Amino acid sequence: MLQLNLRAQVKLTGSVTDVSHHGLGYATLSLTDISTQKNYSTQADSAGKFGFDKLDKGDYRLKVTYAGFSNFETALTLNADTTLAIVLQQANNSLGLVMVTASKPVIENSQEKLIYNVSGNVTATGSDALTAIGKVPGIKVSGDEISIAGKGAVKVMLNDRIIQLAGTDLARFLKSISANQISRIELIKNPSAAYDAEGNAGLINITTKRSTKQGLSGNVQLNNKKWLHTPATVYGTSNWWMSDGSANINYNSNKWSAYANLNVAADHELEGFETDVYYPKQTWRQTDTGDYKMHSFNVVAGVDYKLSPKTTIGLSYLGGREVYVGSDNVNNPIYNSGGGLDSTLRTYATYHPIALSNSGNIHALIKFDTTGKKLLLNADYFNYYRTDRSNFESNTYSPVNQSIPTSNTRYYDTNKQNIKVFTFKADAEIPTSFAKIALGTKLSFINNYSNAFYYDKDANDNLTYNTNLSNEFRYIENTQAVYANISKEKNRWKYQLGLRAEYTETKGESITLNQTTPNNYLKLFPSVAISFQADTDNSFGFTFGRRINRPTFWNLNPFKSLYTAYSYGEGNPFLRPEYNTNFELSHTYKNVLTSAVFLNITDNGFNNVTISSADTNLVRTIPLNFIKTYRLGISENLALHPFPWFDNNNQVTFYHTDAHSGLDYIKSINGYGLYIATNNTLYFNADKTMAAAVNFWYQFPEVDHIGRSDRYYKLDAGLTAITLKKKLNIALNFNDIFRTSAQASTYTVNGIKTKFTNFQLNRFVQLSVAYRFGKETNTDNRDTGNEEERKRIH
Repeated sequence: MLQLNLRAQVKLTGSVTDVSHHGLGYATLSLTDISTQKNYSTQADSAGKFGFDKLDKGDYRLKVTYAGFSNFETALTLNADTTLAIVLQQANNSLGLVMVTASKPVIENSQEKLIYNVSGNVTATGSDALTAIGKVPGIKVSGDEISIAGKGAVKVMLNDRIIQLAGTDLARFLKSISANQISRIELIKNPSAAYDAEGNAGLINITTKRSTKQGLSGNVQLNNKKWLHTPATVYGTSNWWMSDGSANINYNSNKWSAYANLNVAADHELEGFETDVYYPKQTWRQTDTGDYKMHSFNVVAGVDYKLSPKTTIGLSYLGGREVYVGSDNVNNPIYNSGGGLDSTLRTYATYHPIALSNSGNIHALIKFDTTGKKLLLNADYFNYYRTDRSNFESNTYSPVNQSIPTSNTRYYDTNKQNIKVFTFKADAEIPTSFAKIALGTKLSFINNYSNAFYYDKDANDNLTYNTNLSNEFRYIENTQAVYANISKEKNRWKYQLGLRAEYTETKGESITLNQTTPNNYLKLFPSVAISFQADTDNSFGFTFGRRINRPTFWNLNPFKSLYTAYSYGEGNPFLRPEYNTNFELSHTYKNVLTSAVFLNITDNGFNNVTISSADTNLVRTIPLNFIKTYRLGISENLALHPFPWFDNNNQVTFYHTDAHSGLDYIKSINGYGLYIATNNTLYFNADKTMAAAVNFWYQFPEVDHIGRSDRYYKLDAGLTAITLKKKLNIALNFNDIFRTSAQASTYTVNGIKTKFTNFQLNRFVQLSVAYRFGKETNTDNRDTGNEEERKRIH
């Protein structure tokens, strides 16, 4: 406990945390005036902060209680304002990992970040990482894009490291990670200079589970999911399902800390989209529905060893294999201006992608003295290797469903993508009498090779190499970064100033076209965070940051990817990064109500542009830099805990978007948007071993890049029960109950209106069973290696 006198008035404020300095939300505090025996009671907020106002000077006794932790009691003499930092120890008869996390609030919100405790969330139980991200209030998952409502796209990190994947590759990678492997998901709103500058609206950091308890412990979990489609039978089957199993094991001793997580999954699912193109004399309605079966396994493991009280070394590994086997069925009826059917274009394509991922890390933490000086060293390797083969056939049919022989188009293709990423980092923290200083550097080397070899296929299945469609592409990106960050607290003020410089060298090489596109640039990324604690109940904050969103490797590859005989997509080797500048001014009342005004400015913004030609009916999709966007808005977040058996978190974001187009054939657009969300958890007994959750969000129509989206919303519900001496956890969850979470956007390019609808078939019911095992013993103030230090200050 740390006690500090501040001013002449008598107030008692502070925080309640565990030994890892995680806030213990809603801890109960009882303060008794010894002279009068008058009792004051309060409850900490979701971040573990508390306050007592208007106290008489004198002697008091304070008692703090929290489920799963030993009670804390102390005597106090209050002659001035006093701040306490209370650290609770886990009780020797602790209920274990399951109960401790279940007692934590699901959502912890502060100026710096929002923490979503996956382990304690009912509706995330048994899901995957992508689904769990979509359950974080304010984060939207639409198809393959992850964004913050009203603010834009984000980058995803796993254990503090950027995942160098995007689009479908990222989505499938996240689906291979079980929520049972995840401890929490952090939305870092204004990352400091210590973080990579990528991610327009911030960063999402997924932290995998790792027990801090002594001894051997772990759990196993089995999940079975049933997809609920309308109609129930598609392509002659209604057997749309998913089953997966996961296991976690942890071992901690005085010097060793080791962990391993395994997830194995099998899935049969639908995915797809619809594109409606309104030509002057025709309307094309294209639906693309994928029927896929997936098999995957994923391993996360690591070990730390304490060489001395000041030095810890360790290594970690993440790897897996994913196989998606299936087919795309494209149906494209073409209607004339009178509404009659002119013809129908049908395409059938089979796919067999196999993806292997391997990631390794070696790290060392060196503490130089007791003042907090330390150095963290990291070396990382990441490899993503994906192969695919496909058979493609397209035919046109007359209005009476007769095949037109001359319309037959057949291809066979193979493709490969091999991404290798090497990174080296050094981060130092140097406390001084003036401020805490953080310095660091990072070297990143990315080498990406991809190819697509197309072959024309005749009626006898003979293959002829197609030089017009085939392509080999190599992309090399080297980035050197340095940063400095200063943080200081003085009286009721907190300051953080940071500057990151990144020098990037890129080279895109189309081997097939004999075309090389180099690009070098040096950019500065400042960050500022200032907060002022006006009184016990009110605090104010201001943040500023500049960030970058680099094009994906596929966006830079000029090769063509066929969708149908009349539509294709291609990359743009001349695509440049977009830059985002973020401002936010906020007010927080009792850590219950947070109000904010924000401004986001995107320069040199890029987006996929679908260009339809009325003359040829060809539909071409290519990414282009052409948007400058201003987004001004307000947000309100209200966290309530009115009863011990009820947790409630609500969010409202209202904003105006003004998107300026730099292309003559795309008009500028502006408009308002509104997002609302509520997360509710109800506990049916005092031990919180039986609970239910109901979560809902609603996105009103908004400006989406160069178009307007329709409204869409999502309702989830779940039940959970913990039994057998808190070792067995059974959960039943319903996801996207009304099947209404799919986004549809309408935009006009070259005078031709197009509407894109993402099916996003996310409605399912899932049963999960988890069992916790192992004998665990607690120790006081245990340092478990570098788990906390590796979470960089921001």
